[in-house]
Amino acid sequence: MTLYHSNLMQIMKRFIWIFSCLLGVVFNLSAQQALELKQERLSKWGIGTGNFSGMAPLGNQRYAVVSDKEPQDGFFVFRIAQNMETGEIESVSMDGFYGNPDMHVDANGVNLRDCEGIAYVPATNTVFISGEGDQQILEYNLKGELTGRRLNVPEQFGLDKIVSNYGFEALTYSPQQHAFWTMTESMLVADGQGSSPVNPGAHNLLRLLKFGDNLQPAGQYAYRMDRGRTEDFGRIYAHGVSDVTMLPSGKLLVLEREANITSGYMGSEVICKVFMVNPQQSWPIDGTTNLARLDNNKFMVKHLLANFSTTLSPFNKSLANYEGMCLGAKLNDGRQTVLLISDSQNGAGNRIYHLYDYIKVLVLPSDF
Repeated sequence: MTLYHSNLMQIMKRFIWIFSCLLGVVFNLSAQQALELKQERLSKWGIGTGNFSGMAPLGNQRYAVVSDKEPQDGFFVFRIAQNMETGEIESVSMDGFYGNPDMHVDANGVNLRDCEGIAYVPATNTVFISGEGDQQILEYNLKGELTGRRLNVPEQFGLDKIVSNYGFEALTYSPQQHAFWTMTESMLVADGQGSSPVNPGAHNLLRLLKFGDNLQPAGQYAYRMDRGRTEDFGRIYAHGVSDVTMLPSGKLLVLEREANITSGYMGSEVICKVFMVNPQQSWPIDGTTNLARLDNNKFMVKHLLANFSTTLSPFNKSLANYEGMCLGAKLNDGRQTVLLISDSQNGAGNRIYHLYDYIKVLVLPSDF
């Protein structure tokens, strides 16, 4: 090979490398095109404080909203109107609460199911609610009564297999795919130790679980969260997946939430990241797969759509613990909106400050 050809090859290789880098930058930028609208307090529309942990669209501006601290396992029905040009919330009202009359509560009057995620199935006009207190996903009619049906959750995800209070937080249903999708908030005990003050900076390795319309398991996928914080932990620290939402396209949105709450609340922070993954282009696993030894290339590929934080300081009192997420309205120009709702722990706080319930809108790019 002549010196000329050698130099030409080097130039071409460098050009390809630069082009690949630029292409990656463009792709990453395009993957972050979700438009983030300002969060709004639900109290603006007279909605009282709650423990809202999940939501699902019922149609006609109606949404089933689940709370994890109600005496009855069931759901509220909200009416949420959005501006069809911008996606902004115009009004929120509450139709009422629909709960199971057969209550099972603890000494504090809180339902033992610990309802967290909710999904609506149009074909049956019912909702399914996931509970961290029993690690079951049960079906309810729209009066809040149990139908007797449930997803057949594998023993691998049983109550004795999870870290306490880190079970089925997330739930969604896709009428296009005829499938349910769920994920535990943090790692199963058998899969290792999750991100925490005693295990700082860890990646939570999770299992995305799919069920068919027949209520039977239909697949698993490996999902790796971003690293958790490494220092300056508060008195409460929670790092996990708080909800998932399936898009009509078959792509899945995953809400990673990292909350660090200080003793006096000041300096507290909640970081939320919304990622898009595509199960149809992901490597399937099964219950025997060792996640700690799994090849990095076999975890789901994540594309960041939104990354925002809320804090509490003397000059910024926006702190919001977002736990619920679902599809919102589709705008006049075809863009899909996504709604997020926060859990104020029933207005937890002290004499100086208490948490508020917020609702937030993300507007996805037109090609989603």
